[in-house]
Amino acid sequence: MALKIGLIPDFIGYIIMVKGLAELENESPYFLKAKGFAKGMAVYTAILYAMDLFGLSYNFGIVAYLLGIASIILTLYTSYMVVKGIEEMEAIRNTDLNAESLYSVWKVHAGFTLAACVLIIIPFLSVICLLVSFVAAIVFLVALNKSKKLYYSPWNQ
Repeated sequence: MALKIGLIPDFIGYIIMVKGLAELENESPYFLKAKGFAKGMAVYTAILYAMDLFGLSYNFGIVAYLLGIASIILTLYTSYMVVKGIEEMEAIRNTDLNAESLYSVWKVHAGFTLAACVLIIIPFLSVICLLVSFVAAIVFLVALNKSKKLYYSPWNQ
């Protein structure tokens, strides 16, 4: 039996995301929709975390892999809703909130993440895609932080 414990469980991130989206839900329907998905993902990833923690996912074989793929797709969709919400806020407020850059980086991250899943049969290519996806995820978070700073800047109020 294999045990797996992550550094910070995904469900913790989703709980934090729900709180942030609750603050923005009146800005765009995309945030409200993303909040619903984030709540569901908090529960879903908590279950996956428990399965990994107790080594149960090892017993599920291909089903565990498919559950992981579903988690990736739902995560990408949730982050897409956030990006679309920022785009909508940018249009409504007629100000720059870094939405174009954020969306560009999201597309790179999503593309390489999905490519890594598809290319799992070619481990070398899959690892390269995962590494690019990891870097793109960091760049996405930096771009998201820039969007947050622009949102809270005094001249955007």
